[in-house]
Parts: sequence; C-alpha cells; structure tokens
Amino acid sequence: MNQKILLKIGFFMGLLFCSFHNFLIAEAPVVLYVVPGDGCSGNGTRSSPFTSLIQARDYIRELKRTKGLPEGGVEVILKEGEYNIKDTIIFTEEDRGTLQSPIIYRAENDGYTVFSGGIRLQEFKKVESESGSERLRTDVKDKVYVVDLKKNGIKQLPPLDLAGFGSLKVRTEDRSYRNFNTYPCPELFFNKIPMTLSRFPNEGFLKVVGVQGEKEEQSDRMKNIRLKLEGCPLTEWAKEANILLYGYWYYDWADSYESVISVDTENREVLLASPGSAYGYREGARFYAINLLCELDQPGEWYIDRENLFLYFYPPASLNGAVVELSLLDKPMVIFDKANYISIENIHFRLGASNLVQVFDGEQIQISGCSFRESAGYGLTVNMGKKHRIQSCDFHYLGKGGIYLNGGDRKTLTPSGFVVDNCYFSNLARIDHTYNPAIYMNGVGHKISHNLVHHIPSSAFRSDVNDTVIEFNEVFDVLLESDDQGGADMWGTPTFQGVVYRYNYWHHIGSWKEGSEQPGCGHAGIRLDDAISGVHIYGNIFYRSSAGGFGGIQIHGGKDNLIENCIFADCRIGISCSPWAKDRWILFVKDAMDNPAIDKELYLQRYPELQNLLENNNKNTARKNIFWNCGEIVARKPSNFIYENNLETKDPQIFPEMDSGNFIVNVETLKAQNFEFSSIPFEKIGLYKDQYRKELPVDVIQKARMAR
Repeated sequence: MNQKILLKIGFFMGLLFCSFHNFLIAEAPVVLYVVPGDGCSGNGTRSSPFTSLIQARDYIRELKRTKGLPEGGVEVILKEGEYNIKDTIIFTEEDRGTLQSPIIYRAENDGYTVFSGGIRLQEFKKVESESGSERLRTDVKDKVYVVDLKKNGIKQLPPLDLAGFGSLKVRTEDRSYRNFNTYPCPELFFNKIPMTLSRFPNEGFLKVVGVQGEKEEQSDRMKNIRLKLEGCPLTEWAKEANILLYGYWYYDWADSYESVISVDTENREVLLASPGSAYGYREGARFYAINLLCELDQPGEWYIDRENLFLYFYPPASLNGAVVELSLLDKPMVIFDKANYISIENIHFRLGASNLVQVFDGEQIQISGCSFRESAGYGLTVNMGKKHRIQSCDFHYLGKGGIYLNGGDRKTLTPSGFVVDNCYFSNLARIDHTYNPAIYMNGVGHKISHNLVHHIPSSAFRSDVNDTVIEFNEVFDVLLESDDQGGADMWGTPTFQGVVYRYNYWHHIGSWKEGSEQPGCGHAGIRLDDAISGVHIYGNIFYRSSAGGFGGIQIHGGKDNLIENCIFADCRIGISCSPWAKDRWILFVKDAMDNPAIDKELYLQRYPELQNLLENNNKNTARKNIFWNCGEIVARKPSNFIYENNLETKDPQIFPEMDSGNFIVNVETLKAQNFEFSSIPFEKIGLYKDQYRKELPVDVIQKARMAR
C-alpha cells in the first residue's frame, strides 16, 4: 500500500482514538437532588436532598467560587411533587454556566414536578348568612358555596385592577404593560379548568345605548363618561362595590376593562372612572359586566368579597373529591437576569396570578418539556439576550399570551437566534383578549416552527420583526372574538423585511362559516396591515380561513409581498387587498427609512426593494397558487397586482384526503391540468414526538381539521 495512504490512515485512526479517549475520560456532571419541602435542609445528595431550589442554586454558586464548575457541568434533579413558590427565584450572572459546563435543572425521569403559586382551598360550606351574601339571588343561594380565605391562610388579596390593550391607563401609568407586564389577578380553578368570574350576561355581549361626557381642556379626550345601558338590572348593581365593564368601546380590536364609580338607576346610566378607554366610546359598542355577586347565577361562576375575604362559588359539579385551587403569586416564579447556559427541563409551572417565567438578556437559556398553565399572565417572556430556545413546551389556560419574544437588534440587523419549536398553545388571552397571542415577536432573527395553536380570541402570532422564519405551524380556532385581525398579524412599517411564512396550515379561522354572523372588517389567515411589505408567503394552506371582507391573506396598503405555491381551499375570498391611494402611501412611508431605529444604508443593502419604496405602491404578486372552491379569488385587486400561473378549480380529486382535513396534493390530477406545483410537506406540519413530547393531541387535531 502507498506510504502516503498509510500515513493518512494512521493520522485519522489517531484522531479517532483521541476522540474516543476524551469521551471516556470526560468529566461527568456534578449531580444534586432536591425534594419539595419547607425550610432548608439536606446536603443535595440522593439520600439527603435539598428541600428548595434556592439551596441548590446557592450550592452551585459556592462550588463555582471555591472549585469552579466541573467540565461536565451540574445537573440538579428535582424529585416528583409540588414545590410551593412563595417568592421569585432569581438566576443572575453569578449563576452562569458555560458551553462546556452547562447547568441543568430537570424533573427526575418521568416524575410530575410542579412549581405552584397557588393553594388548594379547603372547608367549603353552603352559604348561610355571611356578611354581603344577601346580594345573592334567592333562586340560586342554596346552590352556592362559600369558603373563608382567612382560614386558608390568606390575609389579603390585590385589588381587582385590570386593563387591556385599549386601556388609557397602560399608556399613562405603566407603559411597559403593553408589552408583557401583567396586572396581578388571582383566579379560581376547578379540576385545573378556569372558572368564570361572575358576569352579566352569562354569554355574549350587550350593546351600549348612549354615551355622554365632558371634553377635557387641551385634549380631545372626554371625562366624566356616562354610559346609558338597557337590559341590565341596575337596581341590584347599585349595591355592588367594584363592578368592571369589559368591552370593545370604540374599535373591535381594542378591549379594556372600565371601573364603574356609580350607578344611576333612574337614568339607566353608569359613571366610569378615569382614565378610561384610549380610543373613546361609541353607541353600539359591545360589552359585559364582571365581578358582581348579584350575578353569580350559573355553574362555574365565582366571586371574592375582598373586604371580608369570602370566596363564593357555584360549582359545576360535586365538590366531593374535586380539586379547587386559587392562583395567588403576584410576581414571576422564576427570573433569569443575564444568566447563561442554564436549562430547565420537564417542570410544570402553574397557578400564578402574574407572568410565570421571565428571561432578561443572557445567552442560551433553554426551556424544554415544560408546561405553563392556569395563570393570569404570560407563560414565558424573553427580553433580549441571544440564542434562547423554547422546545416542546405547553401553554394552556393563560390570562394573557403564551410567549413574548423581544431580541436581536433592528439597527444592525443582528439576529436574536431565538427558537420556539414544537410547542402547544391553547385557551390563551382569557383576561386580556387582544394582542396577546401565542407568540408575540419583536426584533430580528427568530425561528418559530412546528407549533400547534388554537382557541384564542385574537391572533395566534404577532410579528413586528425582520429576518424571521415562521414555518410548519398549525393554527385553528383563533380570532374567536376580535375583528380586523389575522391568525398571523403584522402592522406598522415597510421596514419589517425578510419575513418568511413557509409551510403553515391555517384552518377554521374566525367566522369562517358561511351564514354565520360576519365581522365588520374581517378575519384572515395572514394579515399584512398598514404598509407591511416584502413578506414571502410560500407553501401555506388556507382552509376555511376567510371571514367578512378579508381573504385567507389580507394585504392592507403594502407592496412587494410574494404569495406563491399556496393552497386556498373553501375560502369565501382567497386574497383580499385594501389598496391605498398614492398620496396616503407617501404620507405614511416617506420618513420610514430615516427612522433612527434602523440603519438606512444597511437596510438598502440588505433589502434592495426599499430603494423604490415610494414607487409602485399596492404592487404585490400571487403566482403558482391553487384556489379551490373559493367564492372570490382576489378581492379589490389593484391594477398593478401581478396574478400569474394560478389554478382556479372546484375539482375535489386534487385533494383526495380533504374530507379528513389533509391537503396532500394529487400530483397526477395537476399534471392532467398542466399545472406545476411543488408538493407541500403536509406530514411535517405541526407537533412532532421528541424526547420531551412523547404523545400528540391527535384527537384534538383531527376533530378540528374535519369541522364542518
């Protein structure tokens, strides 16, 4: 054999031996154990575990100070059970791991490890003559139970102070609230299902009959707002202490809670507290009332008398053997502040009265296999840092959204490297209904993939971003309440460029049923609002994802958006446009490139189409798409809309598995029609099994896909 060949073989065998030898002698991680408990005890061994996570954290700090992190890092194993969280656990720079020595906090094997911020309520009894109970309706009083919160260790509760996207106080008192902060709100859960704070009416909305107020000096706003109401039992309401009205007071995409100062039974009016709705009020606005003991009249409703600390409850089923819990913790359970290389695995966070976990700055915080449930705020917020990852987590029954992401640098277009993959979101935005989606994105360079999203009153995704890929997600039963929205919503500036929606499945969106009450504006699968431009929508499926005047895709004034190789099936409108006049376009975008938040020269280099930003507005392109059984293909199509090489058909043979909600394309049928279409990898859309997600919600998915 040639000597050079022998030398090369020897060299590579040496490398292989060294790699194997290094693997054999690699230092194993230090392993610590934690069990649920009170106080601080144990030494962290299997036989004498710590009794709090803070003990483990502080032990690692001391280990780093005295010996340094071992090469294999540290693994903290949390034994099965419920860890009662009384205060925020904070990880800082002092708790950093490294790439070679990561720090992992994980549940033991398949144990159910819970971080809880609430309590299980005990000693319910039938209502008798408790102070205030005379406000209960006589026909339901014998069905209502009461529990003394003082006997359950609760000495006080925060006031019921709610806001919403349309609340003026979030613009004056707490501007950061609009992003991800939450007003604390304890809630009641029955066998892990959220109960309904007593309300009127029990379902749906009422309409405002009239609006009166006085104009503020040096402002367009009104003060001393009085709403005229009909159909409300105001005589009983006048006896209540803290009535809140929840409504869409002017626009059907801006909700807020308004406090009632007084009730005028003679004039059928209520006086609202300031500062009120940011957008004003109008006759015909939809609303309902909450937090009235006199309206506790349906199974599942509850109310707290905050003065006497009595909780009243009309249970939906027998209390025998039921688990009734109250969320309490009014701050995050865990905060990462400039921490690096820390992983949280298979831990379940629940019963918070605020946000559950927050990440600030840092690098490579990984949260995998966790769940965030039964809480009033966001499940997880990530504000700055880089390469943070959320993998195979569940987000259910949250008062606001699932995940808030803000990262990367729009000035330099430096990507965040944030990833949200294989996560399941449902029943979100229960308290603040609008602009609290499954994932709210700000910044640059995120990847959102293989997620399942359903049952949200507003959008699934909000994307105020650059250079972000949203792919292989399945979204249905969103936009259940708010109007003028998309399952994915973008708004605000044509400099949000480089966004790709690829291989997503949008179905049964909003008021998709023909014959049902349609929204005033509309519901879309993807909505590009107010000058959003340069978005690439490729290989998406829009099935029954159009309502009102919106199509599966809605474009409001933007340009240079490309829609290709998509399927629009059974949509009342395929693509809808809202063209802007030239002068409106120029007025809106003329200063966009001079915004100090971006680097004009960098943007012109990265996104060449911006060089012609002022020209050819409304020019968008749809090509090589299939429109099957759509009522209208392109609504309000402007003259410069490019529509080429698309297929319009009603042939059911194109989708042989459509009855089960699967959109596998019959290639032979397309060939017979001489239509070129790249297959969409339908089988890869949505959740998948991995080491953290062992089961898939197949029944939920199939039922939703087959909805008629």
